[in-house]
Amino acid sequence: MTTSTLATLVVALLNGGGPAPLPPQLDGKAEVVASSAPAYAQADLAAAVKPAGQGGISAGLVVRLTQDIPVYRLWSGPAKLSAGGYTNRIGQWWSYAAPTGTQAEYRAHYEICTAWNDLTWVATCTLKAGSVVAIGPGQSVSAETCGDPSGQEAYPANLSHWQLWVAKAWARGQELVCPPAGSDYAAAPANLAKPLVP
Repeated sequence: MTTSTLATLVVALLNGGGPAPLPPQLDGKAEVVASSAPAYAQADLAAAVKPAGQGGISAGLVVRLTQDIPVYRLWSGPAKLSAGGYTNRIGQWWSYAAPTGTQAEYRAHYEICTAWNDLTWVATCTLKAGSVVAIGPGQSVSAETCGDPSGQEAYPANLSHWQLWVAKAWARGQELVCPPAGSDYAAAPANLAKPLVP
């Protein structure tokens, strides 16, 4: 996406302007849902858009997919469980762009605090046609939000790497279709597109 296209899109989003163009990766694969449409509420855009310093997205579009697309999520792997005994494999934040670059670059591009996600495994799922989700540029994250007492870990807003918000993803198994976790791969920190070689 060119800088001028980004600027046009973000200005339209932030100012509540007219129809904004979709990111190139979704062109022909999704349509913008009007705020007056009954389906608009399914995206739960208000939960995704956050103030500066708190992560999430800075502004967003609600879209309905017109065809199936692959979506990607980095997660902390099968061995890391929450207090409730769950992994963070199926969460609400995804990407429609396959992961590339280093782990550190990905963390900065998508504003992901180390306390939130180890970014060590890659899941590839299918978001089905008809799904209504939110997309938008990532919001900044402060060191306080990251829980970093040293004040070192913070991320600026990023207009180039858009995020995909699938509200209550764990309850949308008919729309977000994922293979068993055994299909995922442990990612090489120097190149997330490649599996880690033992």
